[in-house]
Amino acid sequence: MHKVLVGTAGPAHFPNFQYVIGDLETRHAVVVDPAWDSESIARRIQREGWSLQAVVLTHAHSDHVNGVAELVDLLPAPVYLSGDEAAFYGLDDPGMVHCRDGETVQAGSIDVGVMQTPGHTVGSCCFLVGDTLFVGDTLFPEGIGFTHFEGGSASDLYDSVRRLDREISDDTKVHSGHRYRRGPGLTFAEVRRLNVYLNLSSRKEFVEFASRRTVATSHDRLLAKTSTTLPDVLSLTWGDGEFLGA
Repeated sequence: MHKVLVGTAGPAHFPNFQYVIGDLETRHAVVVDPAWDSESIARRIQREGWSLQAVVLTHAHSDHVNGVAELVDLLPAPVYLSGDEAAFYGLDDPGMVHCRDGETVQAGSIDVGVMQTPGHTVGSCCFLVGDTLFVGDTLFPEGIGFTHFEGGSASDLYDSVRRLDREISDDTKVHSGHRYRRGPGLTFAEVRRLNVYLNLSSRKEFVEFASRRTVATSHDRLLAKTSTTLPDVLSLTWGDGEFLGA
């Protein structure tokens, strides 16, 4: 049995989720997208009596990775990022392992399935652990990650979202990188019902809808406020733990 801890930290107007997955039998742990408050992540892992086996990164945007170096300094572990993402952003840090689509990362006793889902970035990935899918900014209950940044592609994201729709079971829980109105833990069937992008019938419709200027502009305004030094950056808070399938 696995347990996932859901942490929230970052800018008050647009915080990130950080996830810690622990195997309750072996005490092994995996962290997804550590950012903003790595000391608190490390303290929580230690308080649970867990041993960090791996850090997995859905993509390389700063608000998902700015805590990686500090975390692995406190709790050494390999860091997994897709090879395409690492090449695009010029990342080749010691201890980084390039994961590939379709492989399983064996993080101690925890198996992490890798699905490369480009579109938000060149090498965005989703990670499947038990009955839970960690999707980063590829997919939200209400929408998708923005595609107007360098390396983004609405057309690629169309293919990625269609793939998720084909391959992910209805009862799989979806954990995204941010919250808009609804938080993590909805089933994929619920996300499909709520998310217009899973119900657009063509690539053309999807790309046009994703590329709306008003959406891009509003997200730029959000990101323009983001800084690790601004007083509105919140320390990590934890939600209730959730139990995952083995």
